[in-house]
Amino acid sequence: MNETAPIAQPTLSDAFKAALARWPSGVTVVAAEWDGKRRGMTASSFSSVSLEPPLILVCIGEDAHLLPVLERSERFAVNILAEGQERISDHFAGKPIPNLEPLGPDLAIAGALATLYCTVWQLYPGGDHRIVVGQVEDIRLGEAGKPIVYWNRGYRSIP
Repeated sequence: MNETAPIAQPTLSDAFKAALARWPSGVTVVAAEWDGKRRGMTASSFSSVSLEPPLILVCIGEDAHLLPVLERSERFAVNILAEGQERISDHFAGKPIPNLEPLGPDLAIAGALATLYCTVWQLYPGGDHRIVVGQVEDIRLGEAGKPIVYWNRGYRSIP
C-alpha cells in the first residue's frame, strides 16, 4: 500500500498574508518624538480618512517602539517615501543601518514626496495593532516624483 502524507493546507494567517501581498501599497515612515526619544517605523498601512477635517490613519503594532512615544507626544509625522528611498524604508522596518539618521529635526525625511504633520485625533484597538487617526495640521510637499510601491513582498517601480 502506498500512503502519501496529507498535503498541508495554509493556515488562515498564512493565507491572509499571501492575500495582502497581492495588494500594492505606497510606503511611509511614521515618526514621533517625546522627551528626547525619537522613533520611526515603516508603514504601508496608511490611508486618508476625511477631507474636512483632514484626517489620516496609520496602523501601528502594539509592540512597536514608536507607539508609546506617539501616544505620549500626541503628535507625529508621516513621510511618503519616494522611489530610491528603499534603504530608508528598510532602516525603519527593523533593518537598521549604522550611522544613518534620516529624520530631520522636524521628523521630516529629506527627499520624501510629502510629510504630513499630525496630532492624534483618536486611537482605536485593532487586534495586535493600534489604529491611529491623526488630524493633519501641516503639510510639506517635496519634489514631484514617483513613490516607492510595495507589492508581493518587495519594492516595485512605477513605469
